[in-house]
Amino acid sequence: MKPSHYNFIFPTDPSKKLIIYNSLTSALAELERPYMHLLNTPHFNYDALSADKKQFIDKLLQGGFILEDSIDELKILKFVHNSNKYDNADLALTIAPTLHCNFNCTYCYEQTNSKQVSRSNQAPYMPENIQLDLLHFIKQKAKILKNLFITWYGGEPLLCKDLIFDLSKKIIAIAQEYKVNYFANIITNGYLLTDDRDMLQKLKNSKIETFQITLDGPPDVHNTRRMLKNNNGPTFDRILKGIKLLAANDMEVSLRINIDKTNMAAAVKLLDILAASNLSGLIIYLGQVSADTAGCASIKDSCLTTKEFSVIKQTFCKILQQKGFKTSTSIDYPHIASPCGATRMNTFVVDPEGTIYKCWSEIGNRNSRIGTISDLSQRNEGDLMREVRWINWNPFDYDDCISCKILPICMGNCGYRAMFINNGPDCTEWKYNLEHYVHARFNYEKNKKIHKIYKNK
Repeated sequence: MKPSHYNFIFPTDPSKKLIIYNSLTSALAELERPYMHLLNTPHFNYDALSADKKQFIDKLLQGGFILEDSIDELKILKFVHNSNKYDNADLALTIAPTLHCNFNCTYCYEQTNSKQVSRSNQAPYMPENIQLDLLHFIKQKAKILKNLFITWYGGEPLLCKDLIFDLSKKIIAIAQEYKVNYFANIITNGYLLTDDRDMLQKLKNSKIETFQITLDGPPDVHNTRRMLKNNNGPTFDRILKGIKLLAANDMEVSLRINIDKTNMAAAVKLLDILAASNLSGLIIYLGQVSADTAGCASIKDSCLTTKEFSVIKQTFCKILQQKGFKTSTSIDYPHIASPCGATRMNTFVVDPEGTIYKCWSEIGNRNSRIGTISDLSQRNEGDLMREVRWINWNPFDYDDCISCKILPICMGNCGYRAMFINNGPDCTEWKYNLEHYVHARFNYEKNKKIHKIYKNK
């Protein structure tokens, strides 16, 4: 028998015990120290062990911490990864009904640049013929689907809310006809959310489950980063009003705070405003600003490294808990990672003209297109090979990834950054903060168990 390559052993308090985490199985256990030497032994004979050592090993077998010699963990990981990557039962569509936006955010990666076709030549909203092509595309796919995931994107998608409502109604009807599970969310700046009861009902009818909205700090900070187009007007108060409206109507808001070197402290100040607004139940998380495209190259010097970001995120999560905000140990606990969405077979991004991309970082750059929604099967060689490049990318092509113990919970991270920014995989935060989040989950589970024991007495 042998120990798993993906074991991580961390100290506990008191120091006479250890905790062990496995990145392939996500198993977590607390262990006594006496037999820990077996986990540092490349191979050992189970039959030759004493009864108490066998009992120790039997428990570790359950979590995948110990394995039979014949088990090849890397092949198992490749199988899980490829099963997900090439699964045609799911279709994930990111739909941008417009690339126009009412904001002029300082770090927007979609800003027009010399490598992109000017959006002034594009229709402001998705025309009817493209909508019909999109519906036909979905209907053809629905025949073999189990799940359909729609993300409304932009630009600012709510600039054409009626188009979204109409398309949603028709897409939902297709999903119902073919008995496909339907899920939808929207990424919006939140400025156009109003207290119009009709609009709220239409959002609910469109089965939009989650609203991702961004606030970058208190008003004095946010309004210098996410301002209105043309007049640079403030946006904070109106966005906050929209968030309150959604929360009051039991609609889920995922609040993102994009941070860089210029607004790190502002993220904490924002929490006090949210608490005073009775919004402690929101899902709140930090977003790492990065200069991945030419459109946002000007903010490169203010971006945090992944290591710097991971340290700030740890502190922020602690502050969230201290201030009574909703947190989730399951979200922050490392599990086996899915492939980068853009590298999966049935994942597409569609712009207003029906041009299809694999990644939303490429939207608007027609040199990155993989085809059109009108006929994806009939396309030129260049379009086909761009999709092939995305699908063929995987972390197993890199020696550093293959040998890395974090690989199962990272899987190479962002395909776009690996192929076009870094010339190789971009390590995730787990490289720097794995022990922190494993300890957090361990303490949570232990306290829950103690609470349960006392409750039953």
